[in-house]
Amino acid sequence: MRKATVGFMAVGLQPYWGQFEGMRENCEFHHQELKGKFNSDKVEIEDVGIIDSEELAREAGKTFEEKKVEVIFCQMLTYAASVYIAPVVRNLSVPVVILNVQYKKALDYANVKGIGDWLGEGITCAGVPEATAVLSCLGKQFAVVTGHMEKGSDIVEKLEDWCDAALIKSTLANGNLGLFGHPYQGMMDLCVNESRIFEKFGTYVYHLDWEEIIREGEKASSEDVQKRIDEMGRTFDLDSQVQEADIAYIARTAEGLERIAEKYRLHSFATHYEFDAPESQVDLVAALNPAMTLMMTEGMANAPEGDIKSALAMVIMRALAGNAMTAELYSMDFTDGICLIGHSGACDANISREKAVLKMSNVFHGKSGKGYMTQFHLESGAVTMLALTEKADGNYKLVAAEGMSVEGPVLQLGDTNLRVKFPMDMEEFVNAWSMEGPSHHGVLSKGLHVRKLRAVAKVLGLELKVITEQERRSK
Repeated sequence: MRKATVGFMAVGLQPYWGQFEGMRENCEFHHQELKGKFNSDKVEIEDVGIIDSEELAREAGKTFEEKKVEVIFCQMLTYAASVYIAPVVRNLSVPVVILNVQYKKALDYANVKGIGDWLGEGITCAGVPEATAVLSCLGKQFAVVTGHMEKGSDIVEKLEDWCDAALIKSTLANGNLGLFGHPYQGMMDLCVNESRIFEKFGTYVYHLDWEEIIREGEKASSEDVQKRIDEMGRTFDLDSQVQEADIAYIARTAEGLERIAEKYRLHSFATHYEFDAPESQVDLVAALNPAMTLMMTEGMANAPEGDIKSALAMVIMRALAGNAMTAELYSMDFTDGICLIGHSGACDANISREKAVLKMSNVFHGKSGKGYMTQFHLESGAVTMLALTEKADGNYKLVAAEGMSVEGPVLQLGDTNLRVKFPMDMEEFVNAWSMEGPSHHGVLSKGLHVRKLRAVAKVLGLELKVITEQERRSK
């Protein structure tokens, strides 16, 4: 599993060390304690230790630049002058997370016998306004995380949000997207400037040929094909019309996609088939939905209709939630105050409470060819919808909304769809969502993820517009 590289540093006021015996040693202990709360499965930590001089700050900045860190975490150990921070970040363009994290939940007031007992235990917040003022003047992206390290703290969860964000940035910057076909004709919101996509996210778009899927699939061993067939049995209830030869072809198609993903180091696909298939590709077109469903269930992002922005949004949500499906506003139910949300085509089976029935359809509405329908069914519970859109100035923006998937009738037409109730009037929600220009497709995942998306937006340097946010129960 790829890890993100993050910078970790701490700051403390140098004059304190000579004035108060044992303070620096205590601060070093606190630094190691906080370091241990990061998720080492997701991040490699480049720790430069305690910075307490302008000279050390410059050296730390060079180290972080050499190691190409995605984020810098700066722990406030005591009050510390901002000259310990500014030289670190001056030549870097990565976000800085100020860790305003006390070792103790509260001072033991009765036993604070001297200034040293106070300064080394409970004055992390004193330097935060100064640090953020200087970061603001330098034009740096920054955030503040506040908490403590004693029992009952949520600091581990807060750090996890930023580790996830750093890992998403690294995934996008070090992987590529495979485009089969082109954006759906006439859907102008799906068209992108690929140079700008690369500049902002680091993702290169490979334009791939459909025949390559067939060629790569033919290279798959019988053992690999059988594994895919077994996987299909765990994912789908197979309709009686689906023959063994069809199942084997779908399995080979999935293997072809897997080989292509490895060859081009892909984190996502965007696909759209918009012409009458030649004889050699008729079976391929039919097999794409279930084959891509297998890929998505294993973690690959995939967007229909050639939607590159939606594929990138799915990379984000898949990393945060462990599941994601393409989502568009389907229909409004004014009686129940819910919005029907869904999409046709491949889907991540991790989002479903049961297997999908795999059956053939002779018509794909608005698209050419025939193929297999893959309708999955979500259980009731919290969901988050996300869209990545482009603004008039060419910059990108995230639009997010939390809601609840609720029980009730849905369309039984072969498309995955669900009933979502948002924490605002349904009409107001549709208007508010649409007014942000979120593009045709969004991505939907189980769970509430707006808190994490705030970290993602900061790390990626994107604007985030939150339309709705569910009330969370306090711990």
